[in-house]
Amino acid sequence: MSTDPTGEYSLFWGESHDNTYQFASMSTPVEEVLERAASHLDFYASAYYTACAAAFEEGGHQAEKASASRIILEGWKDPQRLEREWGEVQRATAAGNHPGEFVAFPGYEWQGDGSSGDHNVYFLREGAPVHRVATLRELYERLRGADALAIPHHTGYLPGRRGRDWSVWDEELSPFAEVYSVHGCSETDEEWIGLRKNFYMGPGQGGGTYQDALDRGYHLGAVCSTDNWGDMPGHYGNGRMACLAEELTRESLWKAFKARRVYGVTGDRIRIDFRVDGALMGSVIPERGPRKIHVGVVGSDALDRIELLRNGRVIATHCHQGTWEVPPKGKRSRFKLRIEAGWGPRPGELDLPDRVWNGRLAVEGAAILGFEPCWISAGQGRPVLRDGSARFRLVSSSRHVSEHHQNADVFELEADPGSPAVVELNGITLREPLAELAAQSRVLWYREDCIRALEEKGGIPAGSPEREDVYYLMAYKAKVHRAIPEAGYTARLDFEDDEPLDAEANYRVRVEQRNGQRAWSSPIWVAPAR
Repeated sequence: MSTDPTGEYSLFWGESHDNTYQFASMSTPVEEVLERAASHLDFYASAYYTACAAAFEEGGHQAEKASASRIILEGWKDPQRLEREWGEVQRATAAGNHPGEFVAFPGYEWQGDGSSGDHNVYFLREGAPVHRVATLRELYERLRGADALAIPHHTGYLPGRRGRDWSVWDEELSPFAEVYSVHGCSETDEEWIGLRKNFYMGPGQGGGTYQDALDRGYHLGAVCSTDNWGDMPGHYGNGRMACLAEELTRESLWKAFKARRVYGVTGDRIRIDFRVDGALMGSVIPERGPRKIHVGVVGSDALDRIELLRNGRVIATHCHQGTWEVPPKGKRSRFKLRIEAGWGPRPGELDLPDRVWNGRLAVEGAAILGFEPCWISAGQGRPVLRDGSARFRLVSSSRHVSEHHQNADVFELEADPGSPAVVELNGITLREPLAELAAQSRVLWYREDCIRALEEKGGIPAGSPEREDVYYLMAYKAKVHRAIPEAGYTARLDFEDDEPLDAEANYRVRVEQRNGQRAWSSPIWVAPAR
């Protein structure tokens, strides 16, 4: 949780699309999934998976036991199973909801007959049924009058084939949409990021994108979420949702959801203060002459650029790279320092146990102000910040099956750039002035550990490989990223748009960091004067 610079609202971070019970048996109990979410997030919305992966067997029969040698088809789970699992999910979210500490919402993924696009159906409280209907129009009819939301996701696939058909839409029930997840990006069909990861559902195309919905005049906010499978809610890099709310309760978050005071990031918790004539994102306001637009950004790494869009076109850009320098020694400043660990053998290569990384960060005379978790897997430890230093614990696995298995913590500190900094991690100590750490990153690698592992697990005696580089390639490694001063991770864009409006306009913001992490704001709509 962090505080909005204006003091009006607090900024909360959550997961709004974590599939549970996707497969015949869950490897992780839903109660443990909630615990994992609570370890690093403020709120969590379950997306209980109502479809089953069934195998098409001889004679045209579908059975709920998938096999790699059979064609897999999806369809509704049987009613008894739906009722049992949905009940388990609701009992878990009720028990895991702790106002002021961590908030959980019950919800499920609805696909219908595949023609309306996939939606996550959320409820303010437990007790609602799973609506087993075919079309979105029918789903909306069932949900009207209830404290419910139906949030579309991966909208940029083929409309009518699991992509979003925007001809049916309800502003009250669908106040925002998911623009980014593990699938990729549904903002447009420009392939800026693109929907390229899912072999079955891809590729993306126009017609159902987020921008297509805005072009129809819809008041639709934007979020990101993982589309994960119960392993690690809020999986870093797959999408996270930000929400501006008065307090951390179901009712306050729900009010913010309905008002579209939400936005999305790919992973890093990029803070955005976006206003048009003083109105916050999600607002619909009347035109009062030239629009005064303010964008303030606090990133987690060096910022690359801020883009301001009107009706889908970029009308102003702030390019931040090259505009800042590391403060001179003697001038105390804030810095962000990312420590990331987990490179090493390929999954299953040496059958090594999980790697535990115990570390310490200390900078002479520094105040450690906070940390940001950038976690992709469970088992990470919350750092202990005390007496100007931070002790942290990360865990990585050589058996992890995702694209990468590095976890990281980002520490914010205040210090003189000339102050000595010490990073201790699993027996290796790095000592550098903070200014030197701001000049370039450092890699820590564990050669002796690798030599022992190759001998014990692979039967390769020390010194026998023909090439020495094997000891680097297969060694566990960690990275101390460049320390970024406050001037590098904060920026603003102020712009006055005096172009006359002949129809309602939507303004929104995109942000990108130098490390590739991105953010999308919800729009602000301005209606022309009558």
